[in-house]
Formats: sequence, structure tokens, C-alpha cells
Amino acid sequence: MNSYEIRQQFISFFEKKKHERIDSSSLVPLNDPTLLFANAGMNQFKDIFTGQANPKNKRAVSIQKCVRAGGKHNDLENVGFTARHHTFFEMMGNFSFGDYFKKDAISFAWEFLTQELNISKDKLYITVHHSDNEAADIWHKEQGVPKERIFFFGDKDNFWEMGEVGPCGPCSEIFFDHGEEHTDPNADTSECILGDEQRYVEIWNLVFMQYEKYKNENGQFERRDLPKPCVDTGAGLERVAAAMQGKYNNFDTDCFTSLMDEIEKISGKKYQDHLSFFRVVADHARAVTMLLTDGVLPSNEGRGYVLRRIIRRAVRHLDLLGVKEVKFFTLAQIVLKSFGKVYVENEKNLEFAKKYMRLEEESFRKTLSSGMKLLDEKISNLKRKKESVLGGTDVFTLYDTHGFPVDLTELILEEHGLHADLDGFEKEMQIQRERSKGSSDFSSSSMDLKPFYDVKEKSGVTVFEGYDSCYSSGKLLATITVGEKTALVFDRTPFYAESGGQAGDIGVIDNIEVLDTVKPVEGIHAHIVKGHQFEIGKEYSLKVNERNRNLTMRNHTATHLLQSALIEVLGEHIKQSGSSVSSTRLRFDFTHPESVTLDEIKKVEEIVNDQIQKEVCVMPEVMSKDAAIKKGAMALFGEKYGDEVRVIDVLGFSVELCGGTHVQNTSEIAHFQIVSEGSLSAGVRRIEAVTSEAAMKRNSERMGYLDSIEFLLKVKGIEATKRVEQLLNDLNKKQKTINELNKKISAGQGKDLIDGAEKLGDHDFKHIIAPQGSDIRQFGDMFMDKYKKGFVVITCAGGEKSAILVKTFKGSSLNCGRILKETLSQFDGRGGGRPEMAQGSLPEQSIAQAVEFIKGNL
Repeated sequence: MNSYEIRQQFISFFEKKKHERIDSSSLVPLNDPTLLFANAGMNQFKDIFTGQANPKNKRAVSIQKCVRAGGKHNDLENVGFTARHHTFFEMMGNFSFGDYFKKDAISFAWEFLTQELNISKDKLYITVHHSDNEAADIWHKEQGVPKERIFFFGDKDNFWEMGEVGPCGPCSEIFFDHGEEHTDPNADTSECILGDEQRYVEIWNLVFMQYEKYKNENGQFERRDLPKPCVDTGAGLERVAAAMQGKYNNFDTDCFTSLMDEIEKISGKKYQDHLSFFRVVADHARAVTMLLTDGVLPSNEGRGYVLRRIIRRAVRHLDLLGVKEVKFFTLAQIVLKSFGKVYVENEKNLEFAKKYMRLEEESFRKTLSSGMKLLDEKISNLKRKKESVLGGTDVFTLYDTHGFPVDLTELILEEHGLHADLDGFEKEMQIQRERSKGSSDFSSSSMDLKPFYDVKEKSGVTVFEGYDSCYSSGKLLATITVGEKTALVFDRTPFYAESGGQAGDIGVIDNIEVLDTVKPVEGIHAHIVKGHQFEIGKEYSLKVNERNRNLTMRNHTATHLLQSALIEVLGEHIKQSGSSVSSTRLRFDFTHPESVTLDEIKKVEEIVNDQIQKEVCVMPEVMSKDAAIKKGAMALFGEKYGDEVRVIDVLGFSVELCGGTHVQNTSEIAHFQIVSEGSLSAGVRRIEAVTSEAAMKRNSERMGYLDSIEFLLKVKGIEATKRVEQLLNDLNKKQKTINELNKKISAGQGKDLIDGAEKLGDHDFKHIIAPQGSDIRQFGDMFMDKYKKGFVVITCAGGEKSAILVKTFKGSSLNCGRILKETLSQFDGRGGGRPEMAQGSLPEQSIAQAVEFIKGNL
């Protein structure tokens, strides 16, 4: 049975058991600050388990995309060296939200494995939590599992927690026996045969969700009962496939076959001759492809930081296979094809993934060369000194600066009979681990959501009538205090609630000002007002500020035009990465690896304004999600859509899934103008623009500025532009002359200052006190020209705050950025930089202490 058939059979089985099929959520958790990536099937049901939300169906079945490569659940370093560790995997799961519990959960799992998949009962073993006699009795008395095949374990093995906080509970696991030929002779089986983890492999975990773990006021962890006991199960697709296909190693199943074939093709090597290298590349290709197509971008922090590490680890292993050309990106298409049309949303972003995989590989291959030079140098030094251990600082520098995964550094060292100081590396990793674990500042609303869920359960969703009118009446269902304000929930409303990047409507309710409209939970519109007394059950008049709404609609439709224009000018890799639409402006974030040129910006503006001038009809339509995808509608990365979606079709130009409000014809936008374009983060750009009234006002202001410039320069039109260019060129030439003179002055002063460096380990060290007003970077360059293995600290007084610069040579074991950051944190300073150079400022009276601190920590 192949993996596609296992997926289908699993879903079909539980649908027959009255479970609702739920699509996989994005790998980027929605509104969950505790998770780096989706790492289990239950993540998207967290609010249900904690009682904040109520499910439409109390039974669910899903196959969830998962990544475990950062934070608490991190399998990255094990991939390629074990039979079952993956960064990306698929988790099959069935869930009960306060419906069935242990008895049925156990029954369903046993029936599926032994009857649907026909796995021999003699191949299966059971574990339960040592306190859970109830589960043990069900397995033995009701399912007939012999007592000698049921084992009791403690919290470490059989108590499941999603993270530091959140739902948790005892669990029962099902193990598959791969056969005596896979026995580990070194395994400790004195207490239980399942201690042989090579032979006996867990293929299903039944979590009996009874508690929620939280931090109390004193910061201590406690558990409280969940409102209703729930069931969360997970069966790894890759492990089940191995059992069904008679394969011991997950990488030998059909989940990876096509990838292994492709890697053989691009490397010219055989899989069986280079098992671990092939497995790392194949696994990482799946993780990278799925993360990119779910909207994660490579960067130096958070999720993007982890993604970049996975890419670099894969590329290094390709390099070890002899692949010296940029080839990793070619595996993305194979990955998506191997899933058999299961993840349609990811498939639509294939070209985007390929582009970023190519760019990252090109970038890393440049640093790979310098990293290997450094490692070769370190190995030569160790052999010359007859030492056998590479220091933790050096291992960390290779990891942090050059992208070398630790296991690869170890592998290269082992080839030379050497070892790495892993304890020292772990100390250096503390700061970086916090950065990865913490991900980024994922904000989540501080609003208590339970009252809104209660309203939704009792009265249903708010009926939105604002597509057709800015006026209506509504019955007040609830008033909920939110800080110093009040949230009003009605049965129906014309007020659009903030979502999809569009700002919420403002207006009045019976002459009471509505400050904002938000959507605290899906389907509920909360109208924010200040104080006032309102009567539950009473009908109120609701009136949207029509002018504000119209201006917002113009900006929203213009955002759709902008995205299509960017795709036309820059390429298919353009994906929306965020947006903000209000009555005054629009902001659009998009994936693009480089700045947009002035000519490209002008071209985008021309395309958008051309669509405005053509007076194109804007057609909203509600249809099934499948129909929308067939129509070619663009969707947001990571956004979760229902079975029915709203599609905005700017006829012949743009088709997008969108629940926002829009103009009926593009002519209503009047005019579109880009105000700014810049970098938001690595690989993400931001455009800000204005339309209609704001664009006209800006044009008028710009004409006023132009008149002033023409008056000052005494020339008009194009001649004014030429005159400004001439003045700027003259200014640049004069500034260049000034800089050269300053360098000569600094050089004259600096000759004596750079002499007399002292030896500190492998480095020539000196603290230079530069004259006030000096170019301290110039002093740094001069020092490094003289001392090829130098490390210099340069300070320059400048009033209350003094400048400080730290510099060393490329490939040094010392990281200037980290050293300066640690120093300035001790002395009320600010600054940072790269491994080779860092700069900042600190109080003048702290200079001497700061230099001694740096010197003492080298």
C-alpha cells in the first residue's frame, strides 16, 4: 500500500466513524505565540481543547503538515543518521472534542491498524502511563491484548505536552515490531523489550487530553482540568508506510523514492553508497519546499533563521556528494509531485519556492568556500600543535558565520581523526538558541476571547450586511468590557470588522461613535465604543461612515491591482506577505529578493492607472474553494479558508480570494501613486501608496515643490532636473575630496598610534585612542593592514557618548559583533555589527572599563 492510499484510507475510515475531515493548517501557526512551527495535528485545535472555542463537529480527522526543527521539538541534527527522524513529516490524526474518550479512541486505532491495514496483532505492542489503569484495562479486556504486551511508563515517555504551556495529558502508544533482524545488541531491555528502539518503533500515539498546563502568578507551572476530556491522536504517515511496505527505514518508502532518484540523477552517485547524505538532502528538500510554499522566508531570526539553517545543511550535503552547481531548487517540484495533489495551496507557490531556494543556495555556496578555508586552517593548526579537539568557539563561528551545521563540522574533523568541543559550543549557542526558540515577536491579542466564543455558540455568527449598504439595524446580543472601552456584538451589522489587512469601519450606533470594528473570533463583529449604557436585546440603528468606507474600498481594490501589476513586472515569485488598507493609504508587503528599480516602480504605476482608466468592472462572487482555485484566484500565505470563499474578480486582470469591501468599477479609484518602496526584512519588500483624494493632494503638493525648485534655480521643467543633477554631482565630487583629505590627515596621525600591538593568543591586540573627530574606521583599516592577525579596539571621545569600534580579520575565531554587544550591555552602551567589525557608543567615563572587559574576555 503506497502513502497516497494510506492517507485516503485513514481519512475514509474516520469519516465513516462520523469524523469531519479538516484540511491541514499552515506550517506557520495562526495566532499562537508559543509555537515556532506546526509540530502536531492538534495545533490548530488548541482553542477547542482549552475551551475557548466550540467545534461545529465534536469529531475531526486530519493529515497535518508538521515541522520539528526548532524550539522544544527539534529533530534537525538527527536527520540522516536514524531511520525515523525528519524535519518535515505528515501526522495522521483523529480528535474528539468532549465526545468519545479512551474506550473509543483505543477501539478506533486498533480497528484501523489490524482490520483496515491488516497489520498482524502479533506485530503490535502497547504502552500506557503508569497511572492509567483504565487504559490498560481497555486494551486487555476489550481489545484482547495480552498483559505481557502492555507496558507502563512514566511522564517522560507517556505524558504528552504540546509545549511549555497548553493542553496535555497521559498517552498510550502503539509500537510496531520490525523483526528480530533489527535487534540492537546494545539496547537495555532489562525492564522492557521496547527498550530496543531499533526493533520496536512507535507508530501511533493516543493522547488523552485531560489538563491544561499554565504558569501561575509566581511563574510556576501548574495543571488544571480541561472543561471536557478530549482525545488527540497522531500516527506518523512515514512510519506507517514503512510498516505497510516492509521497509525498516522511512527513507526507503515511496514517500522518498522519487527524491532519491532525482538526487542520484543530479549527483551521479548511488543512494545505497551514500545513505546519510541522500537522506539529509531528501528530508530537507521536503521541509524547505513546504516551509517556503507556506510563506516562511529565509532570514537571520525566528522561523526564517531555522529555514536558512535547513537549506544550508542540505546544500552542504549536496556539496559532499560532489554537486558543485546550484541544484537544490530542482528538488522542489519533485517534493510537491510526491504528495499526489494533497496540498494544492503549496503547489501554487512552486515557482516562488524554487526562486528562493536558488538564491539561498547561491549565497551559501559563496560562504561555504570561506568556511572550508577556515576549517582547513584550524585543522592544520591542530595537527601542527598535535592537538585533537577543535574549540567550542571555533565550532560556533563555523556554525554561526559560515552556516556549517555542527554534525558536518564533526564529520569533517573525524575524517582527520579529530573531535569538536561540543560543551564549549553549547555555551556559545545559548544566545542563538534563545533567538531561535523565541522565534520573533509573534503578537497575539490580549483580549479575553471566551465571552466572544460564548456569544457565537449561543447566537451564531454576526450577519454582515455591509457589502450592499452602509446602514442597517441590529439586535444587541452582548456588551463585553475591553479595557476602558466596550465591545458591542449585534446579530447583524453593516460594519466591516478588521481582517485581511483592511481596517475596521467607523461610524455611529444611535449617535454613539464607533471607534473601530474588530473580529476577535471568526464570525463575530465587535463594535468598539467608549462607555455608555446599552440594553441587551434592543434594536439599534447602525450607520457606517460612508466617506471613510469609500476611501478604504478604493485603496483595497488598488491593492489587488498592485499585486497583479507587480507579478507582471517582477515575476511569478511575487506573493503577498502582509497588507494594511485604510481610508488614507495602502501598504503592501511582498516577497522579492532585491530592491525595485525606479523604472519598475513607474511601470507598476502605469499598469495600475491603465486599469483605472479602462473603467474595469469589479465582480464579487461566492463559490467553492475548489472552484476558486480552478479559476486561478490568488490566496494569502497561511490563510485558512472555509469550503465557500468570496472571490474578487477585476475582469481580465486580477482574481483573488478576499472578504473585504471593494469598488464596483476601477474608475472610482481615480488615480494611484506609489509613495515609497523599501526593505521590510530579508526577501520581503514594502510598498506604500495612495489613491483618489490622497493621490490628488500629493500631486498638488509635489507641483508646489516643483514650482519652488524652479524659482530657486531660475530654470523650468526638464532643465530644473538637469540642474539638480549637476549640483549633486558637484557636491559628491567635493565630498570625495574632503574624505580623501581626512584620510590623509588620519593616516598622518595614525602611524604612531597603530604601533606597539601586544600578543594575546593568536591575535595582535591594541586599544587605540583616536583624536576627536577622527575617522575611526580608517584607523581600523590601517591597523589591519599592518597586523594581518590583529584585533583592535578604537575609541574616540565625543562629549557624553564616545564612539567605539572593534575590528578583526576575516576568519578570526573572535566575533566582533557578539563581543561588542556583550560589552555594551554591561556599560549602558548601544551598537552592534558583523563578526569582522562592530561599532557603537558608550558613556565616556566607561571607556577604560569597557576596554578591560573586552581584553579580559578574549
